[in-house]
Amino acid sequence: MIDTEVLVSEVVGRGTVLAGRYRVLSPVVSDLEGASAWQATDQILDRPVRVRILEHGAVAPALDAARRAALVTDSRLVRVLDVGTHEGYGYVVSEQLVGPSLARLVAQTPLTAEQARAVVGEAASALEVARRRGVHHLALRPSVLHVSPDGRVLLGGLALDAALLGDSGGDARSTTRADAVGLVRLLYAALTGLWPADPRAPQTPGGETLPPAPIVNGAPVAPADLVPGVPNDLDTLCVVTLGPNDDGPHSPGELVRELEPWGEIRASVPDPSALGGPVTAQFPPTGAAAPGGGIPVPDENDEQDTAPVTVQRHSVRSAFEQQDPPGANRPGTPPPATPSRTSSLGAAAATTQLPPTPAAPPEPAPLPPVLPTVVRRPVVRSTVPSASSSVPPIPPLPPAVHAAAVAPPPVAPPGPRPDAFDFGDVIGAETTPPSKLRFDPTALVLIVVVVVVIIGVILAFRALFSSIDPTGSSPDTDTAQTSAAPSEPAAPPAAEPEAPVAPVGGAPVIASATTIDPSDADGEHQEDVAKAYDSDPATFWYTQTYKRDDFAGFKDAVGYAITLTTKTTVSTVTLHSNSTGGNVEIRATDAANPTAGAVLASGPFGPDAVFTLNPATETQSIVLWITQLPTAPDGGFRLELTEIALS
Repeated sequence: MIDTEVLVSEVVGRGTVLAGRYRVLSPVVSDLEGASAWQATDQILDRPVRVRILEHGAVAPALDAARRAALVTDSRLVRVLDVGTHEGYGYVVSEQLVGPSLARLVAQTPLTAEQARAVVGEAASALEVARRRGVHHLALRPSVLHVSPDGRVLLGGLALDAALLGDSGGDARSTTRADAVGLVRLLYAALTGLWPADPRAPQTPGGETLPPAPIVNGAPVAPADLVPGVPNDLDTLCVVTLGPNDDGPHSPGELVRELEPWGEIRASVPDPSALGGPVTAQFPPTGAAAPGGGIPVPDENDEQDTAPVTVQRHSVRSAFEQQDPPGANRPGTPPPATPSRTSSLGAAAATTQLPPTPAAPPEPAPLPPVLPTVVRRPVVRSTVPSASSSVPPIPPLPPAVHAAAVAPPPVAPPGPRPDAFDFGDVIGAETTPPSKLRFDPTALVLIVVVVVVIIGVILAFRALFSSIDPTGSSPDTDTAQTSAAPSEPAAPPAAEPEAPVAPVGGAPVIASATTIDPSDADGEHQEDVAKAYDSDPATFWYTQTYKRDDFAGFKDAVGYAITLTTKTTVSTVTLHSNSTGGNVEIRATDAANPTAGAVLASGPFGPDAVFTLNPATETQSIVLWITQLPTAPDGGFRLELTEIALS
């Protein structure tokens, strides 16, 4: 199989130096025919890199595709560092891929729905950035999507892999749709651990890294029919997109809107023994069952192993095991013993290797008082066979063997939450003795006593000072004086316009407003647009929240268009905001042409940001063009505009 062989070049080998700086060290697994992959080091910057040697096939188009991919900058895309030729062979130098691939992450058990949403959502966001620069992937598969130990998504092979496979792409619509469908296939794989291969594109080697998904009526079986707990929206998205019709998202950006919002990706260091092979190998050896019940790669000559979709897996292992740093003190109880994993792919092995059940469990060794409890997601694979396979389902284990293989320990852990969030989500189990959980009224009584004493002291002081008032005024007089006192300074605020009324002396008054979003005709939160000039500082209009101040690459800017009651001279614009920083440009134009005309004023947002128009302009419409998002109080990038004042 391609994905389990290391293709070694005849010209490039250990010790070869490319471009006078990249020293080749050792070969690594490559799943593309005609290209070998190597670990190397950049001798100038003293950093590890990855080198791909293009030996035959579409070498020139592949090098051109790599150069185009190098122009796309996104932290989630593996960066291309150098492209060139060496003794007639092409080479591409890129950043080193860190972290396991999606194929390894789901080798033991699928991801939780929330983690699958987050991982594929980040990948879709990265490909949307590439799409806007005219670059597409077109060869998405589980082996190119990685998750680093710090929870970052890394996507490799942009444009290059498709060129090596001979995929020219086609028009913009078809290439964009192909990436959107490929991302949904990755989502299906993350939810089920099965690869829904496209029968029309057999050259994509995605199905060689995961068992194929069962096909019924020409479409993959719905994820919810294979794995319990798949949310309806994700299940429908997979069924509609991978069905026979041209439905579902037609671009990575549309898929982002289908998946958002998603949470943080939490990744841990994988346990090599649980992944069924050495750390340096990306996939288990061909035709062999991985240690610990890993998924074997089907042998080309083994007919029985080509129907893994008929297997009913009972897995309680996670693809990751959470590892705490030394000395970490996290709440929790000692983890229960993990039941043995049984797969019908290795039923015979499981039957012969099961240890005898001991008469009594040994006394457990003393454990620290605080240890993490790993929440694992059970997986039940459907036994629906592939429509293209006539191999009958492998019978399940005998009851006695099955019970011995998956019997839980004497003390079962709490059941996993259906919304478990992590690959190896670690939560602390409550260890507080029940006696400490009983309600103790002492603190409440003390608080009540203190409050009563304070109120009594306040009342006593008020009575004391009112009895020796030198003026001898009665309470009625005091009340009259108190109410009369604020009447004098109340005059200046009354002169300020507090609501949209008829202009007094040519003062500008806001009649209406609208939002402008270049990527969405409905604008951003149009329903709250009037809250920015309703004279109530407690209400505000706000933009969507983004992960970066440049709108995360989805758009260049957003606008807020103001229409005045009459054409009036405007000299200053005051913007009261809960956000700080960013940048806004002020123009005397309208929503139809938000960037027309000269920029009269610009600058960052603040609690009371005053912008003086240069020059003062007679206009009936003003546009606030927000080119950089400020920072909101919660740390996200969002504008909260409480009030707008014009003069």
